[in-house]
Parts: sequence; structure tokens; C-alpha cells
Amino acid sequence: MKELWRQRSFRWYWLGMFLSSLGDQFGWMGLTWFIMKKTGSSVAMGGVILAYMLPSVLAGLLAGVLLDRYDRRKLIMVDNVARGLIFIALVVLLQVEQVPLFLVYVLIVIAGLLSPLSSAGAQTLLPRLVPDKKHLVKANGVMESQWQIVYMFGPALAGVLISLIGEANVLLIDAFSFFICAFCFSRLPKQLTQSANPASAPAGKIGPFLRSLLLDMRTGYRYVFGQKQMLSLILFTFLFNMSYGPIEVALPLYANQDLGGGSVALGMLWSSLAIGALLGSLFFSTINWKIPLGATLAGIIVAWGVTTLPLAIFSRLEVAMIAMALAGFCFSPYNILYRSYLQKQVPDALLGRVMTSIRTITGTGMPVGAAVSGLLIPGLGVQGLFGAGAAVCIICGGIAFGALRHLDDQSSLAVEERGD
Repeated sequence: MKELWRQRSFRWYWLGMFLSSLGDQFGWMGLTWFIMKKTGSSVAMGGVILAYMLPSVLAGLLAGVLLDRYDRRKLIMVDNVARGLIFIALVVLLQVEQVPLFLVYVLIVIAGLLSPLSSAGAQTLLPRLVPDKKHLVKANGVMESQWQIVYMFGPALAGVLISLIGEANVLLIDAFSFFICAFCFSRLPKQLTQSANPASAPAGKIGPFLRSLLLDMRTGYRYVFGQKQMLSLILFTFLFNMSYGPIEVALPLYANQDLGGGSVALGMLWSSLAIGALLGSLFFSTINWKIPLGATLAGIIVAWGVTTLPLAIFSRLEVAMIAMALAGFCFSPYNILYRSYLQKQVPDALLGRVMTSIRTITGTGMPVGAAVSGLLIPGLGVQGLFGAGAAVCIICGGIAFGALRHLDDQSSLAVEERGD
């Protein structure tokens, strides 16, 4: 771990991502609260979230092309400065007596279109900031732990600040965090962030430029579908993401109907999951893990099914909290290993396009799982859905033991001992 923190560039990277992630928690809490107070409409609140997330997914492929063509640091800085200005504009708009929701949606859509430059850009930059690839898993573990800390404390802190200084000022804090993030990334050495694959289309010629963009968007998919083992991993990751769908949809019903605890019980269950995930990330980042990569990922899928199975059997809050904490603990190393594998296997010149292409596949797993769960609950019941989801996850994990066994022939992702 010490090797990472000795690197000045990694410290700037970590600080920028931490402040940006914390600001995001403040921003969404402040914005949804502002919209709720101004309009009183749940449709308007849901529309804001959709207006941000859908363009983000659609813009991912173009963002991947740009990240491979141009200086990734500068693109991340442009995104953060632009989104900071957008949130300041939102504060101004929301002061108007009759809120012009159309303009709010337009600004949110623009923010969503820009966001992949940072979310995907940060992942493509990390391998360059870790000269010794033996430390890449550890670096991803540090970033995963950071996200879990922000996820665990950010919303609660935002809620307190909203009550103390008001939602407008919380949105301004979010805007300020974007500007600080841009400054942090400006401190990264230029030689670590420049494109390894500069744009080749003639300047000023729109037709060739657009054709080259379309060809580059296809490049990521061509690479993925040409890698048999990587494609298997993406498929199982998609299915694993689907297995989260039942939790997202059914947990509120379970907390209210089966546990009889309402929103308090639901909050305790989500907190248990977040605490378990944080502990899992910290634990996995500091041990010497010797089990092969393919077997580890398959084992995590099985473990998720096993640890969520008690939700189908018991209707006791304390049992459910333990199950959720164990599920989070088992789940969190998956993202660390999965991202590290991709970052090591994909050539740097293709990393932006490949990562965003993969995201368009795996990112649909959770929404699909949630949609299927909503259809199954009337027939299976909430606990029946948990049981079915756990069983399917265990079966898929068992199949993955065979399908992913050759991942280790391509990459070694051992984590070093603490203090090495």
C-alpha cells in the first residue's frame, strides 16, 4: 500500500476522485430535494434521474473514442469544469418562482452526456499511474474502498447539510467539488495522460471525422468479441449484475412487509450492505491472495447467492442485516479483480473504447434484473424471489468455475502482503 501513496500523481488522482464522488452525493441529494420542494412531483424527480443516466449510457461509446484520441487528463478537466458550471446554473434556475423544468432537464442531459469522460476516463488513467502492474489490484482496491466510504457517509452528511444551510448551498458545494477535481487532475504529469492513439481524421473535414468516429466506436466491440475468455467474463458479469436486481426491487417490500420495520429497517439493511462492502474492499486490498483469478470470481458469484439465501428463509431483521453485510463483504472484491483484469489485458490505445463498450453490455444487467424481478414478485412473492435469485446465482457461479478457468493463463493478479 505504501508504494501507491508515495506516488504524487496517485495522491492527486485519489483526492480528485474522492472530492468528485463526495460532491456527486451532495449534488444528487440537493437536486432531488430541491425539485421535490419546488414541484412536489415524483414524476419530475424521476425524470431528472432518467435525464442524467440515459444520456450517460448513450454517450459512453463516443467518450471512449475521445479518451483514446485525446489527452485524458484534459477531457476529465473539461467535464468537471463544465458540470460545475451546470450545477451553478441549476441553482440559479431553481430560484425562479415557476421552475422552468424544461431548462433543468436540458442542463441535466448535458451533464449526463459529459459524465462518461470522467467515469470511464478515471478507469483508463489508473493503469498509467501505477508503474508496477503488481500494484494494480491494490490500487483498484483503494479506489473501491473510497467509493464505499463515500456511499456510506455521503448521503447522511448531505442530509445534515441540507437541513443546516439549505439545498442551494449544498448544490454549490457540489459545483465547487467539480472545480477542485479539475485542479487535482491538472497536477498529473502530462506524459502520463497524453493519447497513445491521436486522432487521424483531417482537421476541419466533418465527413471523414464522423466516419472515423463510427469506425472507432465499433473497434471496442470488435476487440471484445475477438477475446473468448474476456467475452465469457463479460457474460458472467452481466448475469452477476442481474442478480442484484432482486435486491434493488424487493428489499423495500421485504423490509416493510416481511420485517415490518418500514424505512428504518430498509436503511439498516442498506447500511449493512455498505459496511460489509467497505470491509471487504479493505480486507482484500491488504492480503496476499493466492487463489486463481477465474476460481475467485466464480466463487464470489456463488458466495453472493449463498449469503443472500437467508433473506428467502428468515423474517428477522438481525439475520437479514448479517446476511446483507456478508453479501457486501463477498461482493466487493469482484469489481476490484474484474477492473484490474481488463486494465491489464486491454492495450492502452484501446482502453477507452473497450471499457465503454463493455459498460454498455454489463451496465444493463441490473436494470434487466430489476425489470424481471418486478414481473416475478406477484407469482413468487418477495421471499420466493430472493430464493430463486440465490439459486440461479449459485448455479451460474458453478458454471463459471469451468468457463473462467483459463483467465489465469492470461493474467496474474496476486495481491501483495501489507507493508511490501
